Amino acid sequence: MIARRRVAIGLASSLVVEPRLFAQQPRKLWRIGLLYLPSKKFFIDSGYQDSQLLGMREHGYELGRDFVFEERFANGDSARLPTLAIELVRAKVDLILTNGTQANRAALEATTTIPIVTAAEADPVGNGFAVSLARPGKNMTGLATLLTETIVKNFELLTAVLPKQARVAVLKNPSNPGLNAQLANIQAAAQKLGVRILPIDAGNPEEIERAIAGMQREGVHAFMTLPDSFFSQQTRQIAQLALKHRLPSTFFRANYAEAGGLMSHGQDFVANWRLSAKFIDQIFKGAKAGDLPFEQPIAFEMEINLKTARELGITVPQILRIQATRVID
Repeated sequence: MIARRRVAIGLASSLVVEPRLFAQQPRKLWRIGLLYLPSKKFFIDSGYQDSQLLGMREHGYELGRDFVFEERFANGDSARLPTLAIELVRAKVDLILTNGTQANRAALEATTTIPIVTAAEADPVGNGFAVSLARPGKNMTGLATLLTETIVKNFELLTAVLPKQARVAVLKNPSNPGLNAQLANIQAAAQKLGVRILPIDAGNPEEIERAIAGMQREGVHAFMTLPDSFFSQQTRQIAQLALKHRLPSTFFRANYAEAGGLMSHGQDFVANWRLSAKFIDQIFKGAKAGDLPFEQPIAFEMEINLKTARELGITVPQILRIQATRVID
C-alpha cells in the first residue's frame, strides 16, 4: 500500500508540475528607438504618430503590450542628432526608427549592428546608406522617397506659371548635405529652361524669415524648398511668408497648399510611417535589414491653391489643374 501511495503521489505531483513546464512564454516587449529631427508636437500634429501606430496594429503589435518607444526628438536642431542616436544605442533598443537624411546618417554612424528602419530617405545609395535599393547590404532599410528625381517636377510646376528668364530661389538647409544632389538636378533643369537659380541657406525659423523677406531684393520671382525634415516642421511658416511677400512657391509636402502655399507635389509622407511597420515586423521575425529591399513610392499627390494664385495675380494653366489630385478654391 505504501508503495502504491508513493506512486499515486508521484503521479499527482507530475500533473501539477507539467502545466507549468508547458505554460505559454511571456511576450517579448520590443524596444523601438525613435530618432527624429523635428519636435514631438509636429510628429503628433502631422499624423505621423497615429499612422505608425496604425501600421504596427495591422501587423499585430500593440503599444505597451508588444513594444514601447524610446523617443529622441531634436526639435529642429540637427546638431543634436548624433548625441541622441548614441543615447538610443546605449539604451540597447532592438531597432531604431528614423526619418530624413540627417537622422538616418546619425543613426548609421552610431551603430552598425542595431537594425534601422527609415520612413523616408531621399537617396539611400547616393548618400551611402545602401549598396543598392534591392540589396541594401548594411543595417538600414525602409522607404526610398526618390526626392532627388521628383523635386525636378516641383521646379517644372513652378516655372509653368512664371515668365521666361525668371529667377527662382531655392531654399535649402545647410546642415543637410543630402540636398546637394537635388539642387544639382534643379540647376540642370533650370539651365535647359533658361531660368536662373539662387540657392539660399536657412537652418532655423529666423533664417527662414530673413531669407524669404529678402528674396524680392534679390530680384527673385518665386521660390521652392528642398525636402528636409526641418522644413516639413516649418511648412505653415514658409507658406504664410510666401503669401505675405507675394511670392509664388512650391513645396514637397501636399499640405503646403492647404497652408496657403501656391502648389505642392510629392508622395504621401503620412502613409510612409504606416508602411514602415512592415519592415519592423519582418526584422522582429528574424530578417536582416540589409536583406530587405528599399521600397519606392508608387503614388504622388499634386495640390494647387487657386485662392492663393488669385491673390498673387497668377493664372494657373488648365493642364496643371487637370493633373492635380486636389484643387483648393
